[in-house]
Amino acid sequence: MLLDLDLTPPSSQSIAKRALICAALAEGSTILKGSFYSQDLQVMVNALRQIGLKVSQDSKQGRIEIIGQGGIFPVDEEYIDVENSTLTLHFLTSALAFSRGLYRINGDRRVQQFPLGDLIYALNQLGADVRSANAYDTPPLLIHGVLNRQGISPSSKRYAIHAEMSGGKQRYAAMTGTLSSQYVSGILLSSPLAARNCPVELHVVNQLTCDPYLLMTLEVMKEFGVEVPVQTGGDENPLFSKGTTYVIPQGVQYRPHTYHIEPDASLANYAFAAVAITGGRVTVKNLTDTSIQKEIEFIYCLQRMGCRISFADRSVTVEKTERSLLRGVSVDMFDMEDSIQTFAVCALFATSPSRVTNIGHLRRREPDRLPKLLTELRRFGANISEFEDGFLIVPRKYLNPTTIEAEGDARLAMSLGLIGLRVDGVCIDSADCVRRAWPTFFNDIGLNY
Repeated sequence: MLLDLDLTPPSSQSIAKRALICAALAEGSTILKGSFYSQDLQVMVNALRQIGLKVSQDSKQGRIEIIGQGGIFPVDEEYIDVENSTLTLHFLTSALAFSRGLYRINGDRRVQQFPLGDLIYALNQLGADVRSANAYDTPPLLIHGVLNRQGISPSSKRYAIHAEMSGGKQRYAAMTGTLSSQYVSGILLSSPLAARNCPVELHVVNQLTCDPYLLMTLEVMKEFGVEVPVQTGGDENPLFSKGTTYVIPQGVQYRPHTYHIEPDASLANYAFAAVAITGGRVTVKNLTDTSIQKEIEFIYCLQRMGCRISFADRSVTVEKTERSLLRGVSVDMFDMEDSIQTFAVCALFATSPSRVTNIGHLRRREPDRLPKLLTELRRFGANISEFEDGFLIVPRKYLNPTTIEAEGDARLAMSLGLIGLRVDGVCIDSADCVRRAWPTFFNDIGLNY
């Protein structure tokens, strides 16, 4: 089955959620334009409404308008359920910490498994009062906004942190970047609130400045009028000589405006992978090779494997003839971690082995993610060897039909579901979970799950 498709995937959730926070902390009306029908994005929209912000949506026009109030939320006491959205949890916790009011924020069982001690400690160094309701630094979290208090916060005393809330003095926090860049992004996005009365410095130890999601955060902040200077190394203190320091000047503010959110590159990669597996053509509109999403570089992996890529007026096209074969390649996927599963599926249909490298950090950040992927691939009969920083796939002539146990993971369902384009009898235990990301995906590429 050759594909011949023109598609517009949903807008990037990563960009949209960052933009929503910036808009919520700005003063006035911001309009976001794009294709918004993600359940995860809706979780953040609902949370912003809960704290009193006016958010209007027009799905037909692809438009979200949010009226920001400069970081002062009208509802100053609320319980917020972020469901399965860890990004909403991390970003909103930082924003609420530097606003006013009393908040309790929680999520589902999966969200409650992630310890947030690094985020909590860094926020409290900056004068916030954020506490876990248990001894494990996991949700639910209790947040007492800084604008309600003067002097040293109770949590600062609890964590033995001397954090003055009065203006005029520089605030400083240090944290590690090895667990999740979302913690760093959350603090950076809310840093204009923390820097109302004094400059703020955030030093991140063991954090690479090239982290694609931190670069995205800084780019979105810049689009809203806040540019954050970045310093690397060179600190007189040897403890901080390796790492990155973000400097937020006093009094900076986000500027409300109209912002176009580009399609999610990692979602587009599922469609590009589909044409690599079957042959034909797929064009994704409103996406360019200059995207701020590093996942766009996946198309160059497909090019090395034998596909043809081209760019037109705000569109990307991937093509492969019916007779051409995929070549196995070795790929450093540090900047493309959301496309690892997608690449692995393409590698199953190559004519030579493929290797994924430089993803050892995922074993620390998401310990179950790689084992789950490799387990499911092996159930198809895939020949896989694991290494400390990646894995090797040796293609086999035949794959076994099986039921994919996605267990509600949309990324796993969408990527492994592509195998059904070439193997009959493939099923998914929870195919409807793709509604969280791209509800029409399987129909769009001709699969019926």
